[in-house]
Formats: sequence, C-alpha cells, structure tokens
Amino acid sequence: MKILKTSADAVLPEDAIAIRKDLVDSEEEIMLAYHLAELSFKNKNNIARKFKYEFLLWLTGKTDIKSALAVSEPKGECIAVIFGDSKIKGKTSGLEKTAKPLDIEKISLSRIK
Repeated sequence: MKILKTSADAVLPEDAIAIRKDLVDSEEEIMLAYHLAELSFKNKNNIARKFKYEFLLWLTGKTDIKSALAVSEPKGECIAVIFGDSKIKGKTSGLEKTAKPLDIEKISLSRIK
C-alpha cells in the first residue's frame, strides 16, 4: 500500500482511492482502516464488494458507500491510497505517522451498534 499526496483531478488506477486531505491526520488511521477492511473480508462480514470501498467505509465511520463517498469526496489537494502494485508516482502524503487516540477510537468503534 502507498499513501501519496495528489490532486482531485489525478487519474488513479482501479486499485486506488482518493480522499479529501482533511479527512485523516495520520498514516496510522489509514493503516487501521486497511486492517479492519482486511478483517471484514476475511471474516465475511464486509459491507462493500470491493476492498477499496470497504476501506473507505471504515475510514469514514459510515455503513453505506454513498455517504462514505460524499464525506470523502476529494477537492483540490487530496490523499491517494494505492492498494495494489500499481506504479504511480507522487509526493509523500505529508501525514503524521501517529494518530490521536480519539481518531483511532472513531474508526475502531464505527460499526458497534
């Protein structure tokens, strides 16, 4: 997985997703959402059919793709998360390495009812 800074009009490969830069503050948040999306597919309790959308659901704390896309819609400068082996070049994300505790808690608890 790569995390890069890009623009909203950048053409990304199929195995990538662009999100608003202000949606996340740290790479740790992205890694947690990635891990939880992997677990969802492994345990067969995923909501989305595609991994990148399941990842986005976890990252935004939403349970439907339409609202997750609305919340994360990139405008101007954004973050691209590339999941596969696509060779895409760009600047490093500029995100902090470590998340704030409440940011991690928000992602972790997003599907508890």
